[in-house]
Amino acid sequence: MSKKNKLLLNRELKEQQIQRIKELLPEFEVYTELNDESVLKDIEVVIHWTPEMGKFWEEGKLPQLKWVQAISAGVNYLPQESFREKEVILTNASGIHQHTISEHIIGVLLYHARAFDQVIKNQKNKKWEQDLTIQELRDKTLMIFGIGNIGRRLATIAQAFGMKTVGVNTSGHQVSEVDETVAQDQCEEVLKKADYVVNILPETKETINFFDKERFSQMKEGVAFVNVGRGSSVDVAALTEALDNGTVSFAALDVFEKEPLEEDSPLWNHKKVLITPHVSGLVEHFRDELFSVIEPNVEAFVNDGKPSVNVVDYDKSY
Repeated sequence: MSKKNKLLLNRELKEQQIQRIKELLPEFEVYTELNDESVLKDIEVVIHWTPEMGKFWEEGKLPQLKWVQAISAGVNYLPQESFREKEVILTNASGIHQHTISEHIIGVLLYHARAFDQVIKNQKNKKWEQDLTIQELRDKTLMIFGIGNIGRRLATIAQAFGMKTVGVNTSGHQVSEVDETVAQDQCEEVLKKADYVVNILPETKETINFFDKERFSQMKEGVAFVNVGRGSSVDVAALTEALDNGTVSFAALDVFEKEPLEEDSPLWNHKKVLITPHVSGLVEHFRDELFSVIEPNVEAFVNDGKPSVNVVDYDKSY
């Protein structure tokens, strides 16, 4: 007779990591693939929520589900309201991308500041041209919207370049890693002084089209804008207008409201835009980073009946 308690692992992990989960959950059957839908009725834990799991959930095939571990920081693609209603605990992978996304942001800032776009064009044309508009990151003001794990790590690196860092959060409470912290609804005055604006905001009701025409109009002329947060937080028409009128001198965009980005999007050919295909969060040793969240959560689930790391607040959606 099969055991009642079951865990479904929808993301490939290292064999020793899978064995560790089995050691921590001796009374569970751990499935690394789903070959028989009949087991769904007994699954209590799902690691990595896929579209297929969403279909099963909507069909009522996961009645025993207690905990879902997402493998991303953002969880807007999961059915949070129905999870809340059914008292399913949701945890995310916040923190595992802090180094790679921070390095990506610094990379695109240097790409812009050192005029690498022009250098690459010149190399293709075998053109030796030293007349470049070069900027320094030193003494520039970097404003970070969404001062969580990634934002704090970014601020630390930016300060090593001699940048002034400003963090933006919902309440304005001070964050030690930045030079200054302001509340999200009181950021206008500081926004006028920022040389670089980085968006790492999660998707919530409050952040949809957060960067709209009014917000871009508040920015300093010539500002550089980076989006590694959510595509839905940026009004693309407003951003395009800001690029065209010179308010934004450069935009590095890694996320979009609809992905893949449509082939007919004007952003592809805009001379002031650098597009990357949602790769800022790619982690070199992803399984190890992910397991650093999974393991303590499994231990807490065993000991306390619920995970403890990165538990999502359904009121905030993060």
